[in-house]
Amino acid sequence: MTADVTSGPLPGQRAEPTVTVTVTPAGRPGGGGASQWPWWILSGLVAGGGAALLGRSLLDRRNRAGSGSGGGGAPLGPLPQPVPVLLAGGADSRAPGVALDGGMLAQTTVRAVSIRGRRHRYRGEPLQDAYAVRLSADGRWVIAAVADGLGSTLHAEHAAAVAVRAATNLSLTPGLGWHAAFATVAGEVMRATARLGGRPGGERGAGASEPPATTLTIGVVPADGRRGIAACAAIGDSPALWLHDGMWTELFPPEGQRPGNVTSALPEDLGELRERQIDWGPGDVLVLCSDGFGSAMGGGGSLLAQRLATSWSSPPELRGFLRDVDFQLSTYDDDRTVLAVWAGRHDTAVL
Repeated sequence: MTADVTSGPLPGQRAEPTVTVTVTPAGRPGGGGASQWPWWILSGLVAGGGAALLGRSLLDRRNRAGSGSGGGGAPLGPLPQPVPVLLAGGADSRAPGVALDGGMLAQTTVRAVSIRGRRHRYRGEPLQDAYAVRLSADGRWVIAAVADGLGSTLHAEHAAAVAVRAATNLSLTPGLGWHAAFATVAGEVMRATARLGGRPGGERGAGASEPPATTLTIGVVPADGRRGIAACAAIGDSPALWLHDGMWTELFPPEGQRPGNVTSALPEDLGELRERQIDWGPGDVLVLCSDGFGSAMGGGGSLLAQRLATSWSSPPELRGFLRDVDFQLSTYDDDRTVLAVWAGRHDTAVL
């Protein structure tokens, strides 16, 4: 005698293959060759078949909903496609794809990061931004600089690196004649990059060979973290933002419209220097950045800027600072460099 247990379809569900379990009762003592199956094996077979069918039903239902057909769910859109990350002919720690620093200079706290943008990663091009920050020789000032090499000129990364090193090696003060300082930096850039040449027919000049060029933004703040006068100066579109009393101020708002991505740059455009002084004090933050990050700040009015006004009211840990700068948005694929300076001692001692 046999008993058939058949699992049929659930209401509204398409028919599934049936599971049949044949149960043969144990033979009488001394009987023939009937198999003797314990009851716990039989119950497991029945329960297992039902669970398999239920799992398959739920999976089919989820797939129908995810596809947007018949299940009423919205399509999720195309999946992100991976793109190759190419190294710029190799890699070493002198020219990294990511540079990250943090710590203190006198009574001033510093965070700095520079990240190779997705466009340069895809093309196998080097990071063209640079930053530098140093304590002045007399210990009174923190001197910070950010540069963004112009991609329309060949070897722009060298121009940027030379510019920030030259700027932070100067004896700068807020009241210094900035034109003389930028002229000195321009001379250093020209001498250091003269042998590198340029790219014929670059965006900044039709039919001419353009030498390496870079923007440059410099900030000078009191190193003791107390109230005083700070100053910034810039050539080009690398922004400077000041966080004071929870509000951002863009120190050099854009002046008119330029065609495409054209901007003023060193060593040629010394006549387009802009400078500004600010009242500096405890709780203030000065942010110098390349436009790859500055455009997302929107002059201090974007959602990103509003969030950072809170999270950067005190210096974040290095990993958090890197995450804040390395956000993922499809249209922001340029290099990003941010150098932020907080008035006062914030970092704790290493234990």
